[in-house]
Amino acid sequence: MKKVALKIAYIGTNFHGFQRQPNHRTVEGELIYTLKSLGYIDNLADSKFGIAGRTDKGVHSFGNVISFMSEREVIVNQINHNLPDDIQIIAKAPVRYGFKPRYAESKHYRYVFFENDLNISAMNELTDLFKGQHDFVNFSKRNESQKTTVRTIDDIQIVFSDYNNESNNQPDNDFNTDSKTQFDTYSQKLDDSEYFKDSQNFKHSRRYNGDLKDSGDFIDSNYVGELKSIGRFNKNFENVNFDRSSYNPIFIDIFGESFLWNMIRKMMRIFLFVGKNEMDVDVVKDMLNPDKRYNIKPLNPENLILMNIEYNNIKFKYDDYAFEGFKRTLIENLFDYKLKLSIENSILTSLKDLKK
Repeated sequence: MKKVALKIAYIGTNFHGFQRQPNHRTVEGELIYTLKSLGYIDNLADSKFGIAGRTDKGVHSFGNVISFMSEREVIVNQINHNLPDDIQIIAKAPVRYGFKPRYAESKHYRYVFFENDLNISAMNELTDLFKGQHDFVNFSKRNESQKTTVRTIDDIQIVFSDYNNESNNQPDNDFNTDSKTQFDTYSQKLDDSEYFKDSQNFKHSRRYNGDLKDSGDFIDSNYVGELKSIGRFNKNFENVNFDRSSYNPIFIDIFGESFLWNMIRKMMRIFLFVGKNEMDVDVVKDMLNPDKRYNIKPLNPENLILMNIEYNNIKFKYDDYAFEGFKRTLIENLFDYKLKLSIENSILTSLKDLKK
C-alpha cells in the first residue's frame, strides 16, 4: 500500500462545512463516499484517512489537503469525474507512511473585503499588532478543547486587486488563480437525493449581516458585533450601482502554522471595525490580553478562502486538466449568476420607472 496526499479545491457555498456530519452535505462526506465507491479505500481506519483542516460552512478552498493509504494507483481525473463539480482534486503528492496532513509548515488564508472607504493606514498598523506570538483566547470559539490558545502569525499582508487590469493578476503561491472569478457568487444545481436534502436551505449573503451573538459565547460584556456605519440596507443603499461589471476587492492574507476555530473570522471583524474607523488600534491591544474577556462575533464565512497549505519536503504536482475543469465550472456558474443579476436589476429599474 502507498500513501498519497491530495490537494482539494472546493466552493463552500453549498456545503455545511468540510467535516462530515450526519444529514448534512459536507466536503469530507463527498470525498469519502467517492473514494469508497471507486475502491480507493475500504474503511477510514485501515486507510489512515486524514485531513489538514476543518473549514466552516461557506468557507472556500484552493488548498485543503487529505491523505490516505491505498493499494491502487490514484488517478486524479477518475476521482474528479465522480465528484460533484464544486469539489475537485487539483494536485497530488506521494507521502511517507507517518505523514499527517494536520501538521503543516504553513497555512495561507485570504479574506476578501469589498469596501471602498477603508482606513488602510490603520489596518496596516493592525497587521503589525497581530503578527508574532500571542494568546488568541479572545479570538477563539469558547467551547473548543485546545491545549493552548497561543498561536504565531508569521505574516499578514493587505493586497489590492484591480479586476479591470489583467496585468495585475499574479499567481498566488503555486496556484495561478483567475481574479475575475467571484467565489461568493457561486451557484450549483443540487442533487435531489436524501443525502443533499438540506443544502438548498443555505442562505447566502454578500454583505456583513447576521451580527447576532453565538449561543456558545457565554460572555455578555465587551461584545464586538454590529457596525454602526455598515449594513445591508444602510443610508447609501439607493446609491449602490448594480450595473458595475466588476469590483476591486481588498485581500487580507494571513500566514501561520495553525489557527484556532473562528480565529481568522474574528480577527477580520476587528480589521473591519478599525478600517471603518469605529475602533482604535490601541483598543485591540487589550483584546490580546488573555486576562481580559471579549466576545467577538466572527465575520461572514463566505469571504474566507483557504488558499494553500505547505509541508516540509513535499511538492504537490498540479493536474492541468483538473485545474482547467475547476475554472470552467466557476466560469459557467458565474455566467448563470450574471444572468440572474441582469434580470433582477432590470426588475429593479422597472420599479424605479413606475414612480416617474
